[in-house]
Amino acid sequence: MLSSRVVHAYLLTGPAGTGKRTLADICARALFCQSAGERPCDACPACRQLLSGNHPDFIRLRPEKSIGVNDVRAVIERLSVKPYEADRHVVVVEQADKMTPQAQNALLKTLETPPGPDVFFLIAGQMTAMLPTIVSRCRMVRFHYLEPDEAETALKAHGLPEDRARLLARLSQGSVGRALAMNESDAWWALREKVIASLAALHEKQDVAVAALPLAEKREQASDILDILELCARDLMVIQDAGGGVVQTDIEEKLAQLRFTGSRALRGVMEARRMLASNVAWQSALEMLFFNMAGG
Repeated sequence: MLSSRVVHAYLLTGPAGTGKRTLADICARALFCQSAGERPCDACPACRQLLSGNHPDFIRLRPEKSIGVNDVRAVIERLSVKPYEADRHVVVVEQADKMTPQAQNALLKTLETPPGPDVFFLIAGQMTAMLPTIVSRCRMVRFHYLEPDEAETALKAHGLPEDRARLLARLSQGSVGRALAMNESDAWWALREKVIASLAALHEKQDVAVAALPLAEKREQASDILDILELCARDLMVIQDAGGGVVQTDIEEKLAQLRFTGSRALRGVMEARRMLASNVAWQSALEMLFFNMAGG
């Protein structure tokens, strides 16, 4: 990305887990790198400082809930001070789409008239939250999910065994970041086991309350549960259509033993999401989903 002339601001946009922050960090090291050869070398003092999070001229702005105008003004104030070691500052704004309109307007003047060679990397998942005036002053770089084979290769490069990398590449739908997070999350795998157990307990309509109860108690994980249910529904449709391409090959036999159709389950998941968006209680939406899957 930095092979041509460096501009003062880049907007990295796309789904979560597609490498936006990784690329911003690599570019920051390349801009600070002291090597006469390929950059970043990850071995010179500047690269090592960045890798350890201690470079005095690197600024990372990361929101807790949002990025307010005072946060942006603090960054601008730091930029008014001459760099300590390098010839520039580099600023990475994570979740830039969480900047308030006031914060974006505060940043706008700096982007319009950058103070010297400083470089900004704005990372945003939702472009609709970014002011057009901010977007127009950045060079946009769009990110997309990788194809499963590409994601598998990337995961193997992170040291994952081939079978694990293949499974996670498909579970994450090509999001390497999400795949790595799933790999390290015992809680996610435990939740998937709980979902499968609940589905296996659903035989008839009278089983709905008992089958749904273990998941009804996990309101805070409703989104993850529905994602897992949707994945199971899609795999079940493939199994029942006698086609190939099951994503969750490790639980294919368990899915094949379920007593409802994948298409009915998928419709139920979509309806449950609509219900939650309309502020229907999680337990009610879940029980309706299970009731529909059982032929209600």
